[in-house]
Formats: sequence, C-alpha cells, structure tokens
Amino acid sequence: MRRRINIGLIIDDIDNYFANQAAKGADQAAKALDANLFIFPGHYIGRTDAKYADKKYEYQYNTIFRLPTERNVDIIYILQGTICSRADMEVQKRFLEAMPNVPIVCLFSSVEGYHSVTFDNVSGLKKVITHLIEEHDAKEIGFVSGPAANRDANERLEVYKSVLREHNIPVEERKIVCGDFSMDSKIEVNKLLDYNGHLDAIAFANDSMALGAYAALRKRGLEPGKDILVTGFDDDVFAISMEPPLTTVEASSAQLTYKAVLNAENYINGSALKDMTVETSMVQRGSCGCNELDVEDMCARFRLNDLESRDFYEEIKKYLFDFFFEGGRIEDTKSAVEAFLDAYIGFLKADVKESAIAAMNDQFSKLLVTDLYMVTTPEKLFNLMETLQYKALTVSDNEHDHDLIYDVFAHYFRRLTFTGILPANAIERRNEKIKGVVNRQMGEVFLIDSETDIPYERLLGGLYEMGFTRSLVYRFQGKVKNPGTEQWKVPTSILLKAISDEEGLRTPPEEQQLIRTERIFENDFITSAGHRTMIVQPLFVGADLYGLLVNELQPTHFFSVSSIAFQMSVTLRSLLMIEEHNKAKKSLQISLERFIKENTELEEIAQKDELTGLYNRRGFITNAEKVLADPSNIDKMAVICYADMDNLKKVNDKFGHDDGDFALRTVAGILEESFRESDIIGRIGGDEFIALAVTGSDCDVVSLKQRIDRVTKRFNKNSGKPYAVEISTGIFKFRCNGKIEIYDVINSADQLLYEEKIRKKADR
Repeated sequence: MRRRINIGLIIDDIDNYFANQAAKGADQAAKALDANLFIFPGHYIGRTDAKYADKKYEYQYNTIFRLPTERNVDIIYILQGTICSRADMEVQKRFLEAMPNVPIVCLFSSVEGYHSVTFDNVSGLKKVITHLIEEHDAKEIGFVSGPAANRDANERLEVYKSVLREHNIPVEERKIVCGDFSMDSKIEVNKLLDYNGHLDAIAFANDSMALGAYAALRKRGLEPGKDILVTGFDDDVFAISMEPPLTTVEASSAQLTYKAVLNAENYINGSALKDMTVETSMVQRGSCGCNELDVEDMCARFRLNDLESRDFYEEIKKYLFDFFFEGGRIEDTKSAVEAFLDAYIGFLKADVKESAIAAMNDQFSKLLVTDLYMVTTPEKLFNLMETLQYKALTVSDNEHDHDLIYDVFAHYFRRLTFTGILPANAIERRNEKIKGVVNRQMGEVFLIDSETDIPYERLLGGLYEMGFTRSLVYRFQGKVKNPGTEQWKVPTSILLKAISDEEGLRTPPEEQQLIRTERIFENDFITSAGHRTMIVQPLFVGADLYGLLVNELQPTHFFSVSSIAFQMSVTLRSLLMIEEHNKAKKSLQISLERFIKENTELEEIAQKDELTGLYNRRGFITNAEKVLADPSNIDKMAVICYADMDNLKKVNDKFGHDDGDFALRTVAGILEESFRESDIIGRIGGDEFIALAVTGSDCDVVSLKQRIDRVTKRFNKNSGKPYAVEISTGIFKFRCNGKIEIYDVINSADQLLYEEKIRKKADR
C-alpha cells in the first residue's frame, strides 16, 4: 500500500483572507491527491506589518515555521510572496535555507534556486491600465508599487510603465511611489498627490493599499471613481464591499495553491517544471469610473460568441468554481450549471420563448439548492446572469422577447439576492457559535477545584461537536521562553496533555505523554485512515511559550483556529498563575512535611517505576531538582544521560510483551551498573531512561559511553535471549550553579540523543 504523502504549507496569518483562501486551495488539491496537508501559519519575516506594529510578541507566531522537518513532511510549499513581502533577498534566502532538506516550492514569488508558482502579473494588470487609458481617457496616471525587494511589485510596476509607453504616455518617476502592501498607505498617496498637480487615476499594486487610500483621497476632497479613478490588484475579499467597489485584478490564491499542490508528486520525484504561472484577469467595478459591467468583454471571456460550441460551458464553470477539483458534492453543482445552460440555449433557440421559460426556471431552481454559494461568490453569479441576459438580448431583435428576457432575469437576480443571504449568515452564525462554545468552556475550567492538576482536556470541550474532527493540546516541558532570536530552537520533545476526537475528551497516561515534537501530526493517538488536513497554532502569552494546539478540521473552520488558540493561551496563563499561587500557599507546609514524606514508604512507592524499580518521571524530576538546588553542589561538574532503547518495538512484536518487559528491566540494570548508587536514575517514558550524576571534578563523557557499552555487551552475553538489547545515549555535561533548570539540561541531553539516533540510522 502506497504511503500517503505529507504536504507542508507555510503561510502567513490564517485570518488573512488571501492566506486563508490559499490554504483552502491546498486542501482541495491534497484531497484530490489523497495526501495529508499540514498547515503552519505564522506571520511575517523582516519588517513588521503595520497591522502588528504595536504588538511586541507577534514573533511568537513564527515559532511555527521551525516545526517542519524531513521526518514529518515530504514537500513544503511557502507563501513566500506574502510572508517575505517586506524582507530583503538576503533575509528571504536565510529563511529558505533554514527549511528541511525536502523539495521547497515558493508561492507568489520566485527565489533563485527554488521552484516557484506565481501569478501572471502582466495580462490582468495590462488590461486594467489599458482600460483606464482607452475607456476613460486617463493620461495622468500615478502608480503605488509594493516593496522594492518584492518580485511581484517590480513586475507590476514594469507592466504599468510598458502600457504607458505603448500609448505614447511619458513614464515619470514623480508619478511612482513605493508602499509596503499594507492598508497604511496614506503617506504614499499624499506624497503622490503632492508631487503631481493633477492625476486622473492611481493604480495600486494590491488591494490593501487601495483600501487605505480611500480615506486619504476623501480627506483631500477627492471622491474615488468620480474625481479620481482607482484600481487595485488581488481581488481581496473586501474589494467588492468598498464604496465604490474596487476595480482590480482577479488573482486567486486558492487557484494558485491548488495548481501548485496538485504537482506535489512531480516536485518530489524531480519531474516538475521549475516555474509555473497562474493567469489573472480584470474585475471591472465602480472605482475606475464604470457604472456597469463590461458585458461584451465578459461574453468574449466566456466564449459566448459561438453558441454552437460547448466551449463556453467550461469557461463559465472555470469562472464560477475557480480551483475546486473534480469529485464530491461539487460535481452536483457543476451538473446543475450545465443543465441550466442547456435550458438557456433551448430558450435562445425557441421560436416561442414562453414555451422554454418553464424549463429554464426549473433548472435555475435546482441550481439554487446545490452548494452553489459554498463554491463561488455572489458577484460572479450576478456577473454571469447579467452577461447571459445581454447575450439573450443580442440574439433576438423582437421587442416582446426583450421584455420577456428582462422579466425572467429580474426574477433570477431577485432569487440570487435572497438565496445568497442564507449561506453567508450560516457561516457567520457558525463562527459565532464556535467562539461562544470556546468562551464558555474556558470559563468553566475555572469552576473546577483549583487544587487539582490543570484540566487540559476541558480546554477542548465542545470542539468536536462543532466540527473539529480532532484537537490536541501539547505542552512544552518546564518553562519555555522564546526571546525572538534566530538562535532559539523548538524543544525536541513535548507532552501530549489532551485529546478531543470521536472517542471523546481524554488525557493520555503520564507515561505515554512524552512525544517527539516532530510527531505532533502523526503519532499513536492520531488514527485517521484517510486524508487529513491539520493546522498548528502556538500557545503563548508574551515571551512565555506554553505549547501547541493542533486541529484536524475542514476548511470552513480555518478562520476560527487563531481565536481559539488565543483564548486557550490566555486561559492557560491564568491557570498556571493559579497553580503557582497554590504552590506558594503550600510552600511552608511542604517544607515542614518534606522530611517525613520523603522517608515514608508511601512516598517511595509513588516515585518508583513498577516495572524496573527505578524512579518514575515524577520521582526523577523531584530528586534531580533537589540535587541541582543543593548548595553543596555549587560549582561541581555534573552529567545528565538521556537513554533510549533502540529495538523495543521489534522485541515486543517478535517475542511478546513479556520479553519487552525483560528488555526494559535489562536497560535499567545496565544503567544501574554503569552509574553509582548515589546517582539518580529513572524511567521517564515507555523506552526512555535518564540518569543524573554530580561528578565533582570533570567527567570524561567518552569514557562513560564506553562503560555503558561494555556493560551492555556483558548483559547481552549473559541474558540467554535470542536478541540483543541496544541503547542510544545522549550525555550532556554541565556545571551546577544553583540556577540550572532540570528541563533545560534534559532538553540538551535529548538533543544529543536525537543526533546519535540519526547517525545510527544513517550508518544502518
């Protein structure tokens, strides 16, 4: 059976419409490939977006960019054009070089040495600038470009210049300014207007800058679409709702990622084209001075001039459905569109139009009850109907037929208006309901007895019922701070504290919680047989990074995950503060009772691992912290050894779990003989062990590893078993100073262990 491909998608803010749509396009393609999609949404590299300028700790979101590895993804797609839109090329290359050694595909921007999938910046924008000149007689046209280091910005600027030259209009540098692709564009707009006495129009390199310009223009008494013409690029979600609606270039991020991800296998096997482009087209609205849709242009786009050919069926479906792949419920909608077009052609050809109206009305009604509004936009539907109405009017010169056509399509426009309200309201209600459920669950957490452990599973309450297939809360061990430096690394291990799925809410047993961070998407607790789309969010407040939230979900919930993660982070912070407060309250009692408790049999049993007799995880941490805090150990050298049995699964599978238990006891015996009685040795996970030794003077790590190897060989020789017990170790040497955090040295040893296992794997 073929192993399912794991596709990594690195995007900027998931609440950003452009990134959100890109994730949806990738999801559609992953489903078509039967591949897993793992989404890593951060924010921006380089200069901070104006949207986040006043938020000191936004860099925490970029922690997510360090999670992909060669072992959890087979290929990585990066929204390079948005994530790095404000970064110079040197910063961009460092960002890419830090990625794992798997195929890397840059989206919306190209970087030398990497595959890329970008927009065709020429066709759509050329038509927009040409439209301003030829249809509106604009000669004085300003241009607000994007960042100077951005490839798309430079290409769009060159299109502006070339169209002006084609129309014998001088290219003047004073009519060109550079923005940063954000809504905070008033400085650039004012500069442009100050440098030029009069402008007929301003073309913007993206919609966000055009949106920010509306207020700046009105402040100077210029009404967009009347006193000065305005155009954008991207057809962002807000463009249609601007007043007047923004004329722009349709550049579908969903279509681009869909096309890119469909080629995943070709990128992996090395057969894909180095660079690909996705076409763009003009979207005509009121900001360019047009009051009506250019229906003749739409007829040409749909190929409606040749009704005998069925080519226009495909062009119309392509226009409506953009990136949606073949299969599933979308097929019902496509079939309904075809049936309606069949009835429309029958209406056009009918000698008596009244006789064909019933069939067309019937097919239109059937179309409205499909998933139409889930897979296209109201604007596209209205544009299509207006174009079909125009074409019907041109086919007949009968005045009676014209009246009939106007009546029929007026009915369709009315039904589209009311039908479109329902799905939009449904989506808004669902998002509000999710927020309400999350807020209620977070509030109820505080009603639980605060003396007990943090109820992590309660943080996920209600998510499964709201459509989140699976949710997992991971916690980093100890106190993890991310100061925002490039040197900071994600801990190699993490604790799985809570799961929500079809089996309900639960917390894994303590001995099964420790998981490699690179396995947050695929481990023993994630059992989906089919394609999975999963998204990860950081849990943090300020510089404190608590862990990760991972959700398996449908694209309709993408807009909800960041608010859920934010609320969960705030709740976790409060719970941790309560936990610290409770610890402080008990400190006096603990100090008085500690000596007695530590010498009781009950405490000894509670800290012991039943199978091996070593300390369990809690026992090891408790005793190790005491040793590190002991004033008599200040300035002494110490070592911590993280050990992992290499072949436990093979022993269990081939010889049974009794032999697996024997093998684990053997590892315990090897470590007990290799270390001193005074050293602290524990079993902290299924096949993971740890030892702490304060050596006093310097310790030879090589000699210690050799001693462990000698003892291991002797145990295997005398075991009488048909298999050998093998151990990998990571030994970290450090000096006690009274401030050492146990989890810091454990993570250091864990990293060394990880490197040794990688070396062993490579040797094998």
